[in-house]
This record gives sequence, C-alpha cells and structure tokens, in this order.
Amino acid sequence: MTKDLHTPDNESLIEFPCDFKLKAMGKKSDDFIDIVYDIAVKHAPETPRENISINNSSGQKFISVNVVVYVTCIEQIHGIYGDLKKHPEVLMTL
Repeated sequence: MTKDLHTPDNESLIEFPCDFKLKAMGKKSDDFIDIVYDIAVKHAPETPRENISINNSSGQKFISVNVVVYVTCIEQIHGIYGDLKKHPEVLMTL
C-alpha cells in the first residue's frame, strides 16, 4: 500500500526542502546496505553515509536500513521509492 503524500487539493503534506527518513527492508546480506544507500544517493546526491542506521531482525535473517535524505521536492521521494521497489533484494519499504 502506498500512502498519498498530497492533500485532496493536490498540496504536498511535506514541506520542502526537508530531511526525509526512508526505510527499506530485505534479507540480511553484505550488499543490502550499499544497495539502499546507492539508490538514495542517486536521487539525493548530498546524502552522507553517516545518515544510515540499521536494525537487524530478532532472528538475524532480515535487516532494515534507514537513510535520512535531504529532499527539495516530492519527485525525489517518488524516485527513491520507485527504484527501491523495483530492486529484487528490497522486500518492503516504509
């Protein structure tokens, strides 16, 4: 399910520019953090690697990667989530 980031009169619910925290979840692997970060940087190039935080699932099989990106428009957010959803290793996004 995708949340609409606009009001009924098509105004954005997010005030730009701003820091935006995105989350992607997948199976734990050595590459998953880089996959999520590389997609974020493609759309928000100024994102420092220090803006990443990770959480492992209780069984250590899955990982969630959070990245705080600085965005200036809704298209950046749509681009990041669009690319994340297309990637075969990304199981879920929030």
